[in-house]
Amino acid sequence: MQLQRLRVKNFKGLRDQAFEPSGFSCLVGENNAGKSSVLQAVVTALKKPAQLAASQFYDTTQPVEFEFTLVGVDDGHLARVATENREKIAALVVDGALTICLRYALGEKAVLTVMRLVPTDPRYQDDNVAAVFDGKKGAAVADALQEVFPEFAHALQEQPKTATAAKAFLKAQIAQLPAAQQELAERPLPSGIPASITALLPEPIYIPAVKDLNDELKTTQTTSFGRLLGLLLADMTPELQDVDTSLATLNKMLNRIVIDGDVVDQRLNKVQKLEQRVETFLSENFPTAKVQLHIPPPELKSILNSAQIYIDDGARDLVDNKGDGIKRSLTFALLQSYVHHLEQQRAEVGAENAPSPQPLLFLFEEPELYLHPKSQRVLFNTLAKISKTHQVVVTTHSPIFFEPGVTASFIRVAKKLAHPKPEGVLYPVRFDLNPGEAETFRLARFEHADAGFFSRRVVLFEGESDDAYCRHVAKLLDAAWDFEHHNIALLRVSGKGNFKKFRDFFEAFGIEVKVVADLDALFEGFEHLGADEPTTTLRSETLQALDQRIQQLGLVFQPSARQIKKRTQQGSWKANYEAAKGALREIQATKEVADGALALIDSLFTWEQEDLRQQVCVQDAIARAALLPLLDTLRAQGICVLSRGAIEDYYPAGAPANGPKPSRALEACTFLTTREEACSVSQPLAANRRTELEEILESLFA
Repeated sequence: MQLQRLRVKNFKGLRDQAFEPSGFSCLVGENNAGKSSVLQAVVTALKKPAQLAASQFYDTTQPVEFEFTLVGVDDGHLARVATENREKIAALVVDGALTICLRYALGEKAVLTVMRLVPTDPRYQDDNVAAVFDGKKGAAVADALQEVFPEFAHALQEQPKTATAAKAFLKAQIAQLPAAQQELAERPLPSGIPASITALLPEPIYIPAVKDLNDELKTTQTTSFGRLLGLLLADMTPELQDVDTSLATLNKMLNRIVIDGDVVDQRLNKVQKLEQRVETFLSENFPTAKVQLHIPPPELKSILNSAQIYIDDGARDLVDNKGDGIKRSLTFALLQSYVHHLEQQRAEVGAENAPSPQPLLFLFEEPELYLHPKSQRVLFNTLAKISKTHQVVVTTHSPIFFEPGVTASFIRVAKKLAHPKPEGVLYPVRFDLNPGEAETFRLARFEHADAGFFSRRVVLFEGESDDAYCRHVAKLLDAAWDFEHHNIALLRVSGKGNFKKFRDFFEAFGIEVKVVADLDALFEGFEHLGADEPTTTLRSETLQALDQRIQQLGLVFQPSARQIKKRTQQGSWKANYEAAKGALREIQATKEVADGALALIDSLFTWEQEDLRQQVCVQDAIARAALLPLLDTLRAQGICVLSRGAIEDYYPAGAPANGPKPSRALEACTFLTTREEACSVSQPLAANRRTELEEILESLFA
């Protein structure tokens, strides 16, 4: 049995969101976005506290609502329910699914309802059926049945003489209605069910991201450590019956007890005398007052829960005095032990009709906290193993937990501006259901793009040197333009063809995406930038204007060695080269030019027009002016195109022109130390405007 879906309304920072956990779910996002609120919503829904504090309401004028669906509910799970209520709850399960609704109004107790199948025909509703027979007796009952429900007349064995008999007959007939005549609707739970249904629900084990692990390692049942240790030690109770008997004997020696409804005093003589002595002195001022001394006896559970753990890692000491890493690891070791215990227990029972163990739902906030990266990997593998039998949900800031195929779903939680206050929004991506997204995710991991999942905005760029140089220039131009301070990630996509793929992927997480592209993206691979249709039309018009300007100037493309090398290294050019070579060999052999042969050969040189357009934009003022409307329109859509070519074309004079790109970028940064120097590397695109790089960076930080 698993929690399939939880819809949360008006709870803390969640106004109206749906959470659909898989076997292993990962919640990511900025701090204070609402990740913890999602976990707490799960705990609240399954624990069903009697009331909620005002601080747990997004809007105190509206109720908090939880609607959660459990799937895989079978007879083994129903066997945990009290026998007298088992059939009632079983009737609420539809195709192995049970949907519970929980509603809280401020200052009032929880109201528990259920989604159940009811007839679509309003005549069959309980209230309407009752109204049909209200006040009727004898023949009037049978007449009413025939008149209002003639479709069931054929099933009558004998005419009902009482309203009770008629309603029982109708209930049996309505229960057999086909699915097409029924619908799910919210209804009250049958009497006695709200209390007994708790045994059916999964138990949430919530381990928060505590800052003081000494609090977490306390052995009270309210802490994760104490809960796990208590669950393990509770298994010993049946084997400690003699201890329980001794504790009961001790209780009789210290306190009055009740036997067959009568209070019996078998206490030690000294205990009785002490009570009498205190009462005597009290009666001097309050003659009618009576004193009853009660000494709480120790319970086996409290004894077990007072257990302490020592660790000897070269120095034996209480775990409280060890490092944070080993403390956190101990909690997860207890977790592993408990899961192993449950598996053994299940195997030992083996009985076909035995109750299934209560499902556990493990909820961890930042499980990587205090752990070395190597230990984080071990922990991730442990949680992955646990998730095969028990649901696991984690919140994390560690990219180690991103692994499609293991972590079945990712949910990014983002803060959205709203009235009267911000609200958390969930953006789910399930890789087990979306292979295309999984492929992009793996590519993002390969390009070290993990940081993007924890950022509020992502800037995609193409080259190896854009990152370091842009960061340096941005801070010089404006001290407020700090990418890290604003939680903006700069991510390399390695090729124009990946711009759209990455953009769609991160936007699916609710992350704002902007693009910084080289000038040649306007002429080749423009479709990957993600511009809208009007901008695509504007681009076509701009290309026509550029081609006309090229003709006016009589420009002839003279490729440089660098440009030729760049083209011949592209996979598409290599494929065209092989195809053209084959066409040429065919012409040489047959002395005939087949249809398409010249087109194949010409494909080797079509890139010259694209490079010629780029050349005229850089060298000619009129061409640059024609390009400006397209650049401004794209920038308004978060697509910033470098009008001078690539980022290397904005390096200061004296910066190295050769060598590895990352090294050249870092060296170029050393030539810029002031705002004035940073301004000098680019010019305004038109009169009375800021420099181009200032406009681009302003757009990235807007």
